[in-house]
Amino acid sequence: MKLAILFGVALLALAAAAPTKDDDDTVIVTSEFFPDALAVYTSQHDIVSLTVPLNSANFEDDESLNDDKLVVLAIFVEADINDKGEYDYKGLYTLKNGTATKILETGTDSASDNTDSRDVFLSATDGLYVYKSDVNKVEKYGSVNDNLIGIAKVNSSEDIFVLSADHVLYKVSENGEKKEVVKEVKDARKIVLDFSDNLYYYDGDNQAYVLSDDGVKKIEGLPANPNKVALIKPPFIIEDGVIFIADGKSYTVFVNGTCELNDFVLQVQPTAFAMEATIMQYFAYQKKIYEYNILALINSIYDAFKQFLEDKSSEIESIATRSRGTLRA
Repeated sequence: MKLAILFGVALLALAAAAPTKDDDDTVIVTSEFFPDALAVYTSQHDIVSLTVPLNSANFEDDESLNDDKLVVLAIFVEADINDKGEYDYKGLYTLKNGTATKILETGTDSASDNTDSRDVFLSATDGLYVYKSDVNKVEKYGSVNDNLIGIAKVNSSEDIFVLSADHVLYKVSENGEKKEVVKEVKDARKIVLDFSDNLYYYDGDNQAYVLSDDGVKKIEGLPANPNKVALIKPPFIIEDGVIFIADGKSYTVFVNGTCELNDFVLQVQPTAFAMEATIMQYFAYQKKIYEYNILALINSIYDAFKQFLEDKSSEIESIATRSRGTLRA
């Protein structure tokens, strides 16, 4: 069972990039995918947002890639979730080396671009903020004071998309001083950018859409009336798509309005995902944050399989001998 768990976790990002349609390859995600040994933080509240900045806050000059830790900084938001799925936010935190620190009481979400910047942008119930990771300081950003519940930072410009609590999407520019309504997008409940700056969202009916240079497209091929959905920042190996979960099934949805079914069925579903770094992944489940070093897990699989072969060497040799005898008969 341990090997199956590790192997399944290691494939979370890879299957999204190259999905197959063989039902025998389906990985069933259960609570066993979240062993206590991989938990790096425990909260009194649910974790509803997770971000691993892919800019210099984590990967300055690729120095971090030579470290065992790989990821220096993760950012998360805590909240209590009521029966209607509504959030009572309890603060935004940094997570460094297993230590959580609240940095913004009113924080609701976070986002960074993939540039040399060390800044992470934060949405909050009282506007827009920036976290300066080099000095470990939060500052108000621009003049936006709306009640915000979501944020996405564009890679190719200074633009920031923010989502208000009344489900209006805005584009913020000019150092936070200019705010424009994105009129094409209606009733958005969650926003995510892919690595080509296309914006994906779902509405109050749990229908998924993408906003690109071609305008808004509805994603086709998804379940018609899903009860529970999630939109997830993609691993960086996916350029023109993001991950969408509908009633426990995982899909990759693309900028052209199509989707592909991935090989995962989530019998249990995390409350937040951070898969963007691919090699290092974070998931929140039952008020805990779990850290997965995919390279380490693959090495564990290899070592466990090697040990299994060594332990069973005499039986394997006996089977091989009988097989050769059968072939000679």
